[in-house]
Amino acid sequence: MEFFKWLMKTCAGALVFLFFTGSSAVWAEAPGMGEESMSHHMNMLVLQLSVILVAAWFGGRFFKRMKLPSVLGELVSGVLIGPYAVGGLALPGLPHGLFPLNGGDFPVSIELYSIATIASIILLFLAGLETDLETFLKFSFVGSVVGFFGVVFSFMAGDFVGMMLMRQIYGVEAGFFHAVPLFLGVISTATSVGISARILSDKRRLNAPEGVTILAAAVIDDVLGIIILAVIIGMAKTHTIGIREVALISFKAIGMWLVFTFMGIKYAGEIGGLLKKISDRSMIAIIALALALLVAGIFEKSGLAMIIGAYVMGLSLSKTDLSFLIQEKLDSVQRLLVPVFFCVMGMLINLRVISTPLIIKFGIIYILAAVGGKLVGCSVPSLFLNFNSRGAMRIGVGMIPRGEVALIIAGIGLSMGIIDDRVFSLAIMMTFVTTLFTPPLFDRMLSVDRPVLRRKMDQEKDQTSLCFKMPNAETATLLLSLLIPAFEEEGFYTHCLEGEEKLYHIRKDATFITLRYRKHDFIFDCAKTDVTFVNTVFYEVIADVECFMQRLQELTDKRDIGKNIMKSGFGVKAGRRNTHSIYEYISPMAVETRLKGRTKDEILREMIGLLVRANAFSEETAQKIFHELIERERLMSTGMQDGVALPHVKTSLVEHIRFAVGVSPEPVDFDSLDRKPSRIFVLAVAPRKGHESYLQYLAEISKFLSSEDNRRRLLTVKNNQALFKLLEEEL
Repeated sequence: MEFFKWLMKTCAGALVFLFFTGSSAVWAEAPGMGEESMSHHMNMLVLQLSVILVAAWFGGRFFKRMKLPSVLGELVSGVLIGPYAVGGLALPGLPHGLFPLNGGDFPVSIELYSIATIASIILLFLAGLETDLETFLKFSFVGSVVGFFGVVFSFMAGDFVGMMLMRQIYGVEAGFFHAVPLFLGVISTATSVGISARILSDKRRLNAPEGVTILAAAVIDDVLGIIILAVIIGMAKTHTIGIREVALISFKAIGMWLVFTFMGIKYAGEIGGLLKKISDRSMIAIIALALALLVAGIFEKSGLAMIIGAYVMGLSLSKTDLSFLIQEKLDSVQRLLVPVFFCVMGMLINLRVISTPLIIKFGIIYILAAVGGKLVGCSVPSLFLNFNSRGAMRIGVGMIPRGEVALIIAGIGLSMGIIDDRVFSLAIMMTFVTTLFTPPLFDRMLSVDRPVLRRKMDQEKDQTSLCFKMPNAETATLLLSLLIPAFEEEGFYTHCLEGEEKLYHIRKDATFITLRYRKHDFIFDCAKTDVTFVNTVFYEVIADVECFMQRLQELTDKRDIGKNIMKSGFGVKAGRRNTHSIYEYISPMAVETRLKGRTKDEILREMIGLLVRANAFSEETAQKIFHELIERERLMSTGMQDGVALPHVKTSLVEHIRFAVGVSPEPVDFDSLDRKPSRIFVLAVAPRKGHESYLQYLAEISKFLSSEDNRRRLLTVKNNQALFKLLEEEL
């Protein structure tokens, strides 16, 4: 809410600024009125990008909170701020709006679409990098059959809808090989592997029969779809639709794709070796991206789409151990540019066109055709490939979502003038609906844990899992911080996938290890031949931790460091209001002037009881916190000096900091640094996660208690009310 208010104020300020600068030469020259300067174009581009980035962030965040793909939010944001909506409204100094229509057939500027094109190249390059060739080849038969028939059925369905569209809307009797039906056909073939893979990962079904089949079939979809796209673009550029010409263009497109793919995969090791000679890991990713741009340019010059070249380059490097490194280093570039692409795709949607009854009618027909094509084309063949009806339906539904590739293909068709905004709107509607409604259904289907095969398959004999259980989350976190660098020192490249549990891909040449990190254990999935190596690395890390702890125990001045905590506060005047005040974190019920405990354990239990009395947590929670506090005291006593003890603990059992203050009439042995008994006790219970730093508050308390006069005042208060009032005034 605060950020939203800030944004509104910023926008208002920007409008005021534009109003007062409206007479400047930069804004006075409207698009389409005379020759525009380069300065004008650059100023418009900078402003447009700033608005797009913020709008895409808002849209993606909103849809993500609603458990929907963020890409849909970015797409909707583009529609709202585009030239057919808010972006076309006149503003002070911008008479044609922030996103003016250029007067031609294409609704956004060349500069903006160029950035979106580069983003699409990066998107397909990373999609190629994420393709698991070994999995694809291992399940190539089942995946190829499912993917092939899914492409055939969805392509045919989309093409026939295109023929109907041309006849009823344009009044043209278009044949099967007309460019517009062909484009609607190829748009309907591309499955969004990212959406399905994310759901499969969340449900732990990535390695399940249906999961692997869906991923392999999705790769086939992308490959076949990209090849068909190349053929269609070749036909559009040569304006030929005969069978002989189609065959020649198909041969050229498929031949070039196969040659570059074969050469890339064959010489992937050599390419990776050259990239490894670059010492800077960030530069490795940059040069890899440069190679993707180079191959994309070659494909475009040869009459094929740039995204095909980018995908081929990514597919080639996916075989190397640098693939995860490149993905990680390009993540920021992807986060910057890819939302721009989806937002620009949304800006191309003409709301007036898409709202017409005829377009809505054909949109529904196209959606049903695209869904039916995938459902039938992928489910039915699965029934003949050892899947039962449940497994076949999962595969069919998992192949329905469209996504980035479909949008890219539609954008290419619109930019080349092959399709107009009406056909483009149909493609966007189909992509949006299949991406919006399919994931919840697919997620629900995967929640039912029942067999999906007619007969069980033999488990992989060369793979195994190793599980190392940790005593607590702190130990696991410490070991993880040393484990990943240990693998990297051995020449491995690591990549972390954030989720409910962290998933690490650890790779070097042909060795591929997966690490699943949870709060209390590590699970390694690796080949049986790598078990000894994994055990060795883990053992060495544990040995390093033990050596580190032994040296820490030998630290001679740790008691002196503790004593300096109290010394650092000398000179602080009583009554000074500190920046970090504990007043808001302490209750009048959590103070006590007459503690009854006579041992450390009794005092700690009594102090926790004060927080129970103040309704900070329940008795059951208090017992658990007490045991955690005792464990903390065993590591190092929190008894300071001059009769002060500051017991504290971080725990996952509370959500906010809570303090309790107690004074004992009799001295208590608290194993203090100065070997003297303690009478003043301040207990802090803090959440393990969060932005509240309890150590800063303890530091301020230490400053206050470092004064002998302040300690005397605490020891001489008469009752709890007087103690709380003193704390209120001083802290």
